[in-house]
Amino acid sequence: MTMMGSKQRSFAPLINRSLEDLVPPDHFYRHLERTLDLSFVRQFVQETSAGIGRPSIDPVVFFKLQLVMFFEGIVRCANRIL
Repeated sequence: MTMMGSKQRSFAPLINRSLEDLVPPDHFYRHLERTLDLSFVRQFVQETSAGIGRPSIDPVVFFKLQLVMFFEGIVRCANRIL
């Protein structure tokens, strides 16, 4: 007699949805995307970018992530969890 169990897996059908369908048209971040001009970001960080190595995260995307963290109150701490 074996003690090893097994689990039968079943998958629900996939729902074909886009992110555009899930975010309301009047959402704060949609308004921010339309009104905030981030064209300066790439030029601002150009001098600090290395010419060799692995490709980095797009600086505009990184900046947007930092804004979301700010607006949502997400704090990044190296030595503690808030």
